[in-house]
Amino acid sequence: MKLAPPIAMRQAQPTDFAASNVVEARPRRVPPADAPVRLAAPSILARDPLQPDMLSNADLLQGRSAVDAVALERGGMVDWSRTRSRISEEFRLVQRQILRTAFGPGSDPGFSNLLMVTSARPGEGKSFTSVNLAGSIARQGDHHVLLVDADSKRDSFCYSLGLAESRGLLDLVANPKLDPAPLIVKTPIERLSILPVGRERERSAELFSTKEMTRLIQSLGRRYADRLLILDAPPCLSTSDPAVLAPVVGQILFVVEADRTQRDEVEASLDLIQACQTITMVLNKQQISSRYTFGAYSSYYSS
Repeated sequence: MKLAPPIAMRQAQPTDFAASNVVEARPRRVPPADAPVRLAAPSILARDPLQPDMLSNADLLQGRSAVDAVALERGGMVDWSRTRSRISEEFRLVQRQILRTAFGPGSDPGFSNLLMVTSARPGEGKSFTSVNLAGSIARQGDHHVLLVDADSKRDSFCYSLGLAESRGLLDLVANPKLDPAPLIVKTPIERLSILPVGRERERSAELFSTKEMTRLIQSLGRRYADRLLILDAPPCLSTSDPAVLAPVVGQILFVVEADRTQRDEVEASLDLIQACQTITMVLNKQQISSRYTFGAYSSYYSS
């Protein structure tokens, strides 16, 4: 497994996570039991002009245009028109690491472009991170993004987007004869599309444990090898789904909530998903009060 090391780090207590920039990954070293936890990646504070989608692949053009800007905002997407806000700058730091692994030198097309986003427990901001990372990368314009809802819980982001009753991932697993392309939903953001979780939520535990699920994820990765696939998965300590998906994705983004997630929860989660060799950690909801931080020059750039 590879974890991204920090650029700069302050001394941390066992449950006090320091935030910093994401840089190149390195092999994971398990610290002693009394050692502080050090997490690499920028902090993302909190949940806090779009055009029709025109994708290059003809099969993606078959998707339904069913999500508008209001629905995306309801689903947790921030206002990306403020190009120099602190949160937009921090997401750009995260996406550089992700895109370098997905499409950079040495990447494995059809595998490295599969990114799973998860956390240790519910409420840490993994769906918020998934939605806004997808929006940030798509708006940048260099890569298309397919955001996949792989969380069958009742309040997954697809519910906020009005896609709760749309067919999607679980339906494709239940019926391998279905073509994924007509189930993909276009959004008002150019280069961003969504695959809903689907209607077969009552069978999610059964379907996630099948070989058909891993075959489908691998197939989607190869079929859309020119774009980043972001899988918003459940928390590691809530279901076995992330452990099932870990071996078939090229990288994992692990979201940790500052001042809440315990060190033993992080380590237990990492043990469950260690089949994935590249894991990047993001510290979420870290409160930093300083004018010398991202967004401090926002008025300067907009003047």
